[in-house]
Amino acid sequence: MLTKEVARLRDKDIRQRRRAVRKLFEDGDPSAMPHFLPFLGDDDEWFVKRALIAIERWYDGSDPRIAESLASSEYNERRLLAARIASRASSPEQMLRKLCVDEDSKIRLAAWTSLIRHDPETAREGLNSDDRAIRKLSASSIVDSGKITEEDMRAIASDPSSSVRRTLIISHAKNIEKGINSKVPENILEEVSGSVEDASKEISNSPVSALEKPWVRDLLRSSVPEVITILTSGFRESSWMEYPDTVDSVVEIASDPLLERILRRGKGTHVEAACIKGIMDKRRSEATRSRLVLDRIGRSPSSNFMKALDSVGAPYESELGVAISTLVAEASRSNGGE
Repeated sequence: MLTKEVARLRDKDIRQRRRAVRKLFEDGDPSAMPHFLPFLGDDDEWFVKRALIAIERWYDGSDPRIAESLASSEYNERRLLAARIASRASSPEQMLRKLCVDEDSKIRLAAWTSLIRHDPETAREGLNSDDRAIRKLSASSIVDSGKITEEDMRAIASDPSSSVRRTLIISHAKNIEKGINSKVPENILEEVSGSVEDASKEISNSPVSALEKPWVRDLLRSSVPEVITILTSGFRESSWMEYPDTVDSVVEIASDPLLERILRRGKGTHVEAACIKGIMDKRRSEATRSRLVLDRIGRSPSSNFMKALDSVGAPYESELGVAISTLVAEASRSNGGE
């Protein structure tokens, strides 16, 4: 039966070729995999995708050239597949390490996942990655291995990302639930903070000291609505706008949605000064800068604020330019009515 369907893969009738592909997948015979490889060069994307599915499903690592060819492809989808299947080969380290520094973040993460699966000791290398997802993967692998050392714990506990640090808290909680003595020393647990609620309280109590903590700064980068809502509460209960350095830090690192929320209310020199810094920040999206301008409508912007807008330099027809024109017109009407 396999011979018959393989022969139909070369039929001139595309319908026959497609039927053969479907039948081979239904049969599920791994020996069919090599016969799908020619489809990688097919002009029809349907056949290309089926070839990739066949490789992922049936590749056994016996021919490393297949994975190597995918790993050197110009197409992200093929390099991603190589990262997933490379560990099936007997010596995948060189190929995986190349993919670990790929320009695509999904490929890097998949490659690190396979590399750690092949050699768990490489997880400690992953803790030094600039990529938060890779550090989290590495931390989870080390924690789950049961071979975590105090040095590992300290490295994870001092990570700037709360999601990485939280692996220690999760491990500690699981051990307590199982009645097992936690391997995480109390002094290290005390270093591991990271809940959004904790960050909000820190900001409310002392915004200056809160913004000095890496895990708090990391949470400020979040665009998750629930996180933004909780952090906004902390900012609104604090006096953060009274400290220029703190304002600079917030404008530098806060996500667009968070910055918009915490500057939406209130009026006065402190609010306006913070808004101007956000509006002037060209790294911000134009939509966010425009909203910071429009949010001043109805809040009696000062003459100093309006003068500062003159130096923004936004093209008149741009989204930001239109927002500034709208605020200027509204402010003129308000002044004229007094």
